[in-house]
Amino acid sequence: MKQLAMQTKQGVHRRGHLYALSLVTLIGLFFVNTMGFIDTETGSAMGCGDNWPLCNGTVIPAKWGLHTLIEFTHRFIVLISMVLLVLFAVLAWRRYGRHRIVRILIGFAALGVFLESILGALAVFFVNPPAVLATHMGIALVSFGSVFVLTALIRQVERGSDQAFNLPAPGKDFRRLAWFTLAYTFVAIYWGAYVASTGDGDSFRGWPFPTESYSLVHGVLIVDILHRSIALGLVLLNVWLTVKARRQRTTRPDLYRASMSGLVLVLLQAFSGAYLIYSHLSLPAFLVHVSIVTFLFGTLCYSAARSQEFTHSSRRQPISKTTIQPAS
Repeated sequence: MKQLAMQTKQGVHRRGHLYALSLVTLIGLFFVNTMGFIDTETGSAMGCGDNWPLCNGTVIPAKWGLHTLIEFTHRFIVLISMVLLVLFAVLAWRRYGRHRIVRILIGFAALGVFLESILGALAVFFVNPPAVLATHMGIALVSFGSVFVLTALIRQVERGSDQAFNLPAPGKDFRRLAWFTLAYTFVAIYWGAYVASTGDGDSFRGWPFPTESYSLVHGVLIVDILHRSIALGLVLLNVWLTVKARRQRTTRPDLYRASMSGLVLVLLQAFSGAYLIYSHLSLPAFLVHVSIVTFLFGTLCYSAARSQEFTHSSRRQPISKTTIQPAS
């Protein structure tokens, strides 16, 4: 009995290490996204010249400036985060790989980091085209969202049991709405990142409606109105998702909490948009805006992924011989 208690305690201790590693990896990916925006907004993306993965032709640059420091720090954090992600993915696969949702999330996280590295190189070689920069952020969020869901899932397992993988699936209406909201949010983030990369947002001062006339800003007004309309749609979708989740709060309280968190985050995101306008697109306002939308995307990833039936183990449990009764 004493030996069993010690084994149980050791098992919980090992699980605690995995959760800590997942949390550190998640924080690392968050800083990757943050440094990526600082890199772009300060014009430091070419701080290491047109070299990649080297910086100005060497591993560690001989001459330093502000732009070089920012770009080098960004690349260094990306490297550390990739190492952490690989380690976390291997350990999570070994411990929970029998669950299909874990394998899928690890695959998306790894694919996201791989594509992010390629897009980072393209951004250097092609001098930061807005479309590439916007896609770069979108792919980075895929990795973050995958690790976000895994971190939340591992935390649930540690607080309870492996039954966290086998929670009852919500209704189809909620599932479809959750995935649609996630896809819509991805498009909204891409469009916002594209507008930020072009610098068109600096042409406006009014909020929530632009006060500039078409004759003053021309086609940029259409771009801005579309951006704000998409943002309004995002708020309405999160309200709808929360209403749907509330009806299932007794059977799936985790989805209700996630939807409530998403609603709070999307409202904060709207007000951070006002902060952007009134601060004339200052760097602190950008960081607040990006940080909120990053965690909003992670929360929506949780709602969508955990609404799927693939949260159940993909391997069938063997039938115990003791349960087979002989025919009378």
